Amino acid sequence: MRCPRFVQRRPGSGPKLLALAPVLGLAVAGCAPGGAPGAPSQPPAATTSEETSSESVTPSITRDLPPEQRRPLTAIPTNELCGLVSPDELARLAFPVEPGTAREVGFDPPARGCSYQARTGDQSVLVAAQPEGYAELGTTPVNLGSAQGTQALHANDCTVFVPLPGATLQIVVGAGEADADQCDTAQSVAQYVLGALAR
Repeated sequence: MRCPRFVQRRPGSGPKLLALAPVLGLAVAGCAPGGAPGAPSQPPAATTSEETSSESVTPSITRDLPPEQRRPLTAIPTNELCGLVSPDELARLAFPVEPGTAREVGFDPPARGCSYQARTGDQSVLVAAQPEGYAELGTTPVNLGSAQGTQALHANDCTVFVPLPGATLQIVVGAGEADADQCDTAQSVAQYVLGALAR
């Protein structure tokens, strides 16, 4: 089973990927690295890109809460991150998944997220909150309808980052071999989640 990953970074070093395993509590087992780095003391420097954003993917379902009902990502506790998108909604946006599991990795502040494993196969979805400035870890600008973000395609996942006030929304769609389909799915999930977040 592949594990969804949080991106953590130490100041002055490249991104470090921490794997998460679906285990009880906050223990990280099976996929754990040699040590959990802390969050950076300063956010990564803003990136400048001359690339243009790709066309926006249209999600199969949308959500657009009134501004007074939207919550800042920084104000959502870890145990409520799984409420940003339900398994039924992910079945329509991505693929059928098991109920989400909330996790924290690292410290000061920890990376927080909710991971969902596919009911069959090795796919997964991770909805996470990273520190402000982490959108620079994406390599390609993406148009998310009412927001701009970045994405990065890796061998086993596609990650979309969206800059928000005080935080970065991170959506990771994992697969045995990731391709543009995982990126489209990550963009769809990101757009749906953004409908509930203050910007």
